[in-house]
Amino acid sequence: MKLTKNLLREMIEEELAAMLDEEVLDEAGKCDGPTKKASSTSKGKKWMQCVKNPDGKGYKRIHWGQKGVRVTGDSGNTKRKKSFRARHGCSKAKPGTAKYQACKDW
Repeated sequence: MKLTKNLLREMIEEELAAMLDEEVLDEAGKCDGPTKKASSTSKGKKWMQCVKNPDGKGYKRIHWGQKGVRVTGDSGNTKRKKSFRARHGCSKAKPGTAKYQACKDW
């Protein structure tokens, strides 16, 4: 088989298309079940996790948290925690949302 420019171009285009399709599928990702909190792949976000959909059908991946901002957690500045919770409406946060996870961290 003689390798011509057109044949080579077609082979490269097919390979490139296959690689791009795989990357899109990998980036979108599928959540088959709940996962532990992990570093986010989303630009500007700190954490990601697969959680149950609020409607009860399947799972979804959520991203939350601002990079570079320290979360006080269980111990720390209680005034800061109170302000965060009031500002973000943590009392109304629904499970399975990024807001809920952020409020849970605080």
